[in-house]
Amino acid sequence: RAGLYYVMMNLLFSSLLALIYTNYLFTAYVFIEINTISACAIVCAKESGETVAAAIRYLIMSLVGSGLILISIALLYCQTGHLLMEPMAGAVRELASSGKDLFPLKMALVMMTSGLAVKSALYPFSSWLPGAHANATAASSSVLSGLVLKGYIILLLKVYMRILGMDLIIRLRINDLLFVFGILAMVIGSAKALQQHMVKRVIAYSSIAQIGYIFMGIGMGTSAGLAAAVLHMIVHAVTKPMLFTAAGGLMDCCGHQKEIAALRGSARRNPAAGAGLVVGSMAMIGIPFFSGFVSKISFAMASFHDLDRTVLVLGALAVSTVLNAMYYIP
Repeated sequence: RAGLYYVMMNLLFSSLLALIYTNYLFTAYVFIEINTISACAIVCAKESGETVAAAIRYLIMSLVGSGLILISIALLYCQTGHLLMEPMAGAVRELASSGKDLFPLKMALVMMTSGLAVKSALYPFSSWLPGAHANATAASSSVLSGLVLKGYIILLLKVYMRILGMDLIIRLRINDLLFVFGILAMVIGSAKALQQHMVKRVIAYSSIAQIGYIFMGIGMGTSAGLAAAVLHMIVHAVTKPMLFTAAGGLMDCCGHQKEIAALRGSARRNPAAGAGLVVGSMAMIGIPFFSGFVSKISFAMASFHDLDRTVLVLGALAVSTVLNAMYYIP
């Protein structure tokens, strides 16, 4: 069934491109649905009871997120009369400056943010992610973690920057919610990864923590924080697929073993996979001269633009980095 698998992959990639480039909000929703169905299909491509259960869990959580996004789009349309982003942005600015009650707009924004947070696996909406990544093929896990999660974050940034504007986001205190959940994801995702014994589940929980970094940067509400978040998004998009691919290579040369203890010596049988895992781990820990170090330093520097949050950001970075090292080094 490789041909069908490639069809689903093409649908996945085309829907991601549409999410990134579309200027019409309802078109974005249509391609979110295409993306959801094709992502579930590549998760359950490897037939087993665990894989099917993980795909169903993924589908249910994704549809919850899609429902929130659709309701949000309906609310925005009711208030602005537009679905194109530029005219909607103008109507939102008029609404914000008119002195009218902004509660309906805030509800639409909260629903949009919550829906895309579910889609992008922000803690605590990330319960579907470890099972989906741990039971899918290495190729599926790589695409889901490296590209699919980022597509939804890019769409969220488009809604923020092209329709609402960061000034309104800060005024409605939405960035504070993202900041808090981002910090929680960084610490709790890393702590959960430390408790895992299967290599792909460790990497999956690491993804939850890394998504937390991105949302923390967005939640800072500054251009420096946003730049650091986008940089970390790029770092994660290229590093995490390498980790999943390397883990798949190490598992294949050990008879498809999933437990970390069973992979002892596998890097000698597959040196390329072993090197990929080492390089990716160093990047995610934030070892100097690797990409993750640059993005983490960017977060630290961005925190000095908002001195009220500097201690919290630096503390979360330190704790998360130590936990990263504790589960990647073994």
